[in-house]
Parts: sequence; structure tokens; C-alpha cells
Amino acid sequence: MKYIVLDDEPLAANYLADLVRENDPKAEVTVETNPLKGLDLAKREEFHVYFIDIQMPGLNGVDFAKELKKIYPRSNFIFVTGYDDYMRNAFDLDASDYIMKPASSDQVGHAIQNLRYQPEDIKEDSEKRVKITCFGNFDILIDGRPVKFKFDKTKELLAFLVHRRGARTSNREIMAHLWEDEGHDSYFRMLKKDLRDCLQDLACQDLIYTERGYMSLAHPDWIQCDYFSWLEDKEAGADLYHGEYMAQYSWAEEVNSLLEQEKYYF
Repeated sequence: MKYIVLDDEPLAANYLADLVRENDPKAEVTVETNPLKGLDLAKREEFHVYFIDIQMPGLNGVDFAKELKKIYPRSNFIFVTGYDDYMRNAFDLDASDYIMKPASSDQVGHAIQNLRYQPEDIKEDSEKRVKITCFGNFDILIDGRPVKFKFDKTKELLAFLVHRRGARTSNREIMAHLWEDEGHDSYFRMLKKDLRDCLQDLACQDLIYTERGYMSLAHPDWIQCDYFSWLEDKEAGADLYHGEYMAQYSWAEEVNSLLEQEKYYF
């Protein structure tokens, strides 16, 4: 199984990691002392068990677990701390265990043997949460539900970033495709905010990368997408394409023509 040990004190973190390996010789253990970096890592990589200190600067262990639970509802949180003040909060999060420092090998072993969720349960949650359809009309589902934006044009903005497949794209180029004329800077800023706010509400804000004057799709690998599957293996993906690509957007017509030509090779 894969474990992450999160404690801002390096000696404590490494000591706990050794106890985990002692009780699970096949364990893959990652040690992290920065809770914010740990959260970013946990969003990108599947772990089966989280050993978490509670009192940490920047982001305490309970808040770390709350953020992660939005993405992976079935997670094995084992809090290892010198304080019992947060015990109720921890078990409100369905924690697997709560160990008082200094942890012993027996306590860690008991926690590992009595996990709330098994790896096969966690795998269901770790499958790609974002599902995008490009063939036909463009649509996006997160956790199985359609994403509702404040503006219809926000959906088109996201579609164009998906169309670019992670390529760094200037705001000017995006606006030129979305409107084909100038003078939409204020509206474009509203679209960016709407996109950011919607994705943040769904704990997917890291999906989009922005910098001054540029945007891109930050993590194409987080997405299950028919177009991306076709690009990875055109022969295997030939059955996915049925003559339309993002049909509601005129700027997608050129790629649709290329797809149509490729179709006849398979």
C-alpha cells in the first residue's frame, strides 16, 4: 500500500515512517513536512493511508483532511498528535484512528490492520473525476454531474483550453477565437473568474493554470476525454469519433476536418 506521513517536524515524520515500514514491509512511504505541498501531492497522486500530525503551520491536519475528503470521500486518515483537543473533529471526518504521540509500533500496526477503507474502495474514488466529451458537443462532468457556469461563454473558454491540450495560450489568442473581434477584455475577465470560482467550488481549481496574459489546461492527465484518448491511440479510438468535434463552436471546424480525414485510415 501507499502511505503518506505528514508532520512538520522531520525527525517525527521519519520516525513514524520507520514504524509504518516495520509493520508493512511492502509499504511505499512518502514523507512530507510541508502540509500545503502535501495537499498538492495528495491531489495528484493516489495514497491509501494518510498519517497526519494536527498542529502544523499553514494548514493544520484536520483542515488538510477536510480538503482532501472533498476529492476522495473514502480516505484513511490516521491522526498522530500530542494533543487530544481535536479528537472529535477527527472522528467527524471518519478517521481510521487517532494516536497520541509518541506513537508506538503496536499502535501503528493496529491502525494499519484496522483501516476504515480497503485499497479497492479507494481506487473507485481515485479514478479521474473530470470527464469531458469533445466528439459531438463539448460537455464536462465532474463527479458525474454537469458543471453549471454563470455564463455560457465560460464553457466555451474551457472548451478552447481543452482544445489546446495544455499548450500555453495568450489571452489575446483566446479572445480572438471566442469573439473574432476586439473589445471584450472586461467580459473575458468575468469569464476567467467564473471558471476559477466554479472549479474551486468543486475542488478542481488546479485544473487551470493562469499567469499574466496567459492561460492553459494544467493537468490534461487528470481528465478522461474522448479526444485525448483518440490522440493517444488513433486506431483504438477510431470508434469514438462520429463526424463531429465540439460541434457548437465554429473555431473547432478545422480540427473536425482533420479528424474526418484521419477516420478513413482506420
